[in-house]
Amino acid sequence: MVFPMGGFSLIEVSKVRKISLTLIFFFLFTCAYYNTFYHAEKHFKNARKIDRSSESDAPNPRAFGEYDNAIKKASKILTFHSKSKWVDDALFMIGQCFYYKGEYLKAERKFKELIVGFPKSDLVEDSHYFLGLCYQKLEDPLKAKKQFSQILADPQKKKHKMDALFMLGEVFFQDGEYDSAIVQYQRLLKEGAEKNISVKAQFRIGECCFLNHEYEKAKDAFSEIEKLDPDQESLFKSKFKIGECFYLLKNYQKGLDEFLNLSKKEEYYKYLADVKLKIAQGYLFLDKIEEATDEYKKITVEYPKTDWSAEAFFQLGLIYQEKIYDLSKAKEMFDLCSKEKQGTTLAKRALEKSADIAKLEEYQAELSKEETERSVKTLFLLAEVYLTQMNQPDSALAEYLLLAEKYPESEYAPKSLYAAGWIFLHLKNDTTEAQKLHRRILKEYPKSDYAKLASQLSESFPDTLEYPEDIYLEAERLLFEEGKIDSALSLLKKITEKYPESAYAAKSRYTLAWVIENFKNTGDSSAIFAYQEVIEKNPDSEYAEFAKIRLGLKKQKKEPEAPPATQPDTTDTTEAEAPSAFEAGIPFAPTPIKKEPFVYPEEMVDLNIRTKVRFKIKIEMDGKVSDTQILNPSGYYDIDDAATQAALSTMFSPDSIEVILLPGWFLYDVEVKPPE
Repeated sequence: MVFPMGGFSLIEVSKVRKISLTLIFFFLFTCAYYNTFYHAEKHFKNARKIDRSSESDAPNPRAFGEYDNAIKKASKILTFHSKSKWVDDALFMIGQCFYYKGEYLKAERKFKELIVGFPKSDLVEDSHYFLGLCYQKLEDPLKAKKQFSQILADPQKKKHKMDALFMLGEVFFQDGEYDSAIVQYQRLLKEGAEKNISVKAQFRIGECCFLNHEYEKAKDAFSEIEKLDPDQESLFKSKFKIGECFYLLKNYQKGLDEFLNLSKKEEYYKYLADVKLKIAQGYLFLDKIEEATDEYKKITVEYPKTDWSAEAFFQLGLIYQEKIYDLSKAKEMFDLCSKEKQGTTLAKRALEKSADIAKLEEYQAELSKEETERSVKTLFLLAEVYLTQMNQPDSALAEYLLLAEKYPESEYAPKSLYAAGWIFLHLKNDTTEAQKLHRRILKEYPKSDYAKLASQLSESFPDTLEYPEDIYLEAERLLFEEGKIDSALSLLKKITEKYPESAYAAKSRYTLAWVIENFKNTGDSSAIFAYQEVIEKNPDSEYAEFAKIRLGLKKQKKEPEAPPATQPDTTDTTEAEAPSAFEAGIPFAPTPIKKEPFVYPEEMVDLNIRTKVRFKIKIEMDGKVSDTQILNPSGYYDIDDAATQAALSTMFSPDSIEVILLPGWFLYDVEVKPPE
């Protein structure tokens, strides 16, 4: 029997209670995971606030804790509430956190999870956009372009259209494709983007033209920014670049006027030091040395112990060195620069400049003494300092020509004539005078090491001439590639007899002894006599020192490890192996400006070979490597081949090598190690 209760039966009341409990449980459950997401979102917003307040574009370490908390909270949604409607939001938030932390590979995985797992989510377009940003940061332009282009190709995707257009331009810009970048930025401007992004795009157009060395177009592009009502910083940067463009267009007065106008505006006060450096530079361009000097001196007083004052001291050093010719004052300025901001690249350059002046003064003092055999080399070194360190080619030219006239029998005479010809050819664009000197080398010094170089640059190219370098390289080839020992020895002997004044004479004599020792195995004293001949015939050469080591007449000291303070030093010096004949006398290449990585052959990774392949590389006048010869191979063809490709693709700065050594051969090591 059912008893009625207030119009409801007991069964009905029971049903109501069950429904109510279900609703309450569902409500509490829903609140629980919404509450989790709410707290995740709160941490994320706090992190973004910290990042936006930072002046740097780099991830802010102070925000990392908040991002990590957001990731932990959002991850609970994925773990405990995987069927809830907040899963795609949680994935997107985690992806953003990883992106803003700079962990782009982790971010990529989360955005991909969202796109694949929730294809109908309204966050898919956002995820494609952020994927493009990840690939841009990872320097993967192909994938970045694909993501941004995908957004632009879909008319339904409008949320990130302008951002995607700008970022597509950024990818092209980052990849050095400046013309393609300009197309995207111009398209963005045509589409009517908001002011902030339009200003950025217009500035980028100017930068693209600037980097393409199209300074007139760059100036016009930067001038357009003022019409877009930009913020104060963007307007300043555009006007600053306009001034730089005028300088590069050699319209120095207009450039100077632009910077003078900037210096008068109070709103740009925080940029005043940069502007003043450019004003001083403008005076220098206009050959107003006194005004430039005064401006740089003011900067050193007004901005002490800053990058600006260090730059001003350095420029003052150059002015005293190259314009006023007061080397003592120039050295003082360079020394002040090195102390102003110690440890910086500029400070190191200033120290080098100061050392160069000290070296120059030392050579000048030595030449003022009584003339000796040593003064010939000193005169040549003085000329080299003028040319390579002091930026005074006219002074260098005078010293080179003086040496050739005063000491025509010296080994430095053809070398000086070649260097003088190089100055005429590359710095004065006077091919007539350069060829006169080249023909003079061929006529007066046909057996010198510079005859071949001169003949290559001269209109007359005598086919009948033989050159010590070519003969030596042929001896090398015959020995190592064909195993013709006697033929190699014959050519080496020919160099010592026919070209006794060549630098290759001493080298060939030492190589000849080394080949006898290592390849002939005569069992008699032939190698000993050959090394003794090096010492007798070329006593002042480095090869004589190498020969003494081979004969046991000299020990080459290795640096011993420092013994503990409580023990006496009982470390003996040990005899070091003299260099291989085909390495001796060859300088090591300087640090390259472009170093191609060694690409480990995939099929050999399991062998885990770690070594160095030593090369003899030929560096040309432009710093490129034109030829290679392996001196110390790895023993594996594929590894040697990969190392050769790396060596050939390496690029050097010609400024880091004495001009007289180019083109020339250098030692260079390619490190071989398997990938991580």
